[in-house]
Amino acid sequence: MRDRKTLMRVMIGVSIVCVVAGMASMSQAVDFSIGAGAGMAPDYEGSDDYEPVPIPFAEAKFENGMYVKLEGLTLRASVIPSDIWLLGPVYNYRPSRSAVDNSKVDDLKNVSDANELGVFGGFEYYGWFANGEFLADIGDAHDGWLGTLKGGYNWKLSSWVISVGGSTTYASKDYMRTYFGIDGADSARSGLSTYDADKGIKEFGVDLGVNWSMTQSWSLRGIAKYTRLTGDADDSSPVVDEGSENQFFGGALVVFSF
Repeated sequence: MRDRKTLMRVMIGVSIVCVVAGMASMSQAVDFSIGAGAGMAPDYEGSDDYEPVPIPFAEAKFENGMYVKLEGLTLRASVIPSDIWLLGPVYNYRPSRSAVDNSKVDDLKNVSDANELGVFGGFEYYGWFANGEFLADIGDAHDGWLGTLKGGYNWKLSSWVISVGGSTTYASKDYMRTYFGIDGADSARSGLSTYDADKGIKEFGVDLGVNWSMTQSWSLRGIAKYTRLTGDADDSSPVVDEGSENQFFGGALVVFSF
């Protein structure tokens, strides 16, 4: 099992290196940004207990519009030369569900960390943006997939950029069953009722981002997001009923560009 996960991560790393090398060969000028920060997030999906999380950031943007970007635990690469259209691979790391604060949810079988790989595409035009993303588990954490649609607008005001967006996510039965379902064994261990979670729209979200360019090289960024779990992921699931269907995330980071 561990060897399989290690192989998957190596394959992802090699793929990303190949993408970056190909992009670099097509475009010489590159703008780099690196940053780091911290935020607060639920300790499992559906929890009302929060924990600190790191927020890494790195970006290499080429003169023809292509880029490679790490935001939090998600890595994307837009591989088409355009200042409007976006298309490319995406990788997301989903932390495990284990050792959570809620004692009943903690008694459920642990869900291992997930490595999710897929594709994204969309556009950015005069401040407006929209994109779609598909991710599938390439290990054995939830064996499912998710599809997300997102859109919004970026306001540029002197040294400030304010971003407002909305999103929705559809999840497969395997994903929903893993994170929101309760089988007989889990029910016996935790005392929670059995629950068969089915596929469907699992959430709607709104987010706000603020970027302040303090100098030509340094910027400060703030992120806030509210997500409402819905469908079979709402509080009809005992997992969510132990916590909350209202999920919040907030964080801040400092970015250096060169």
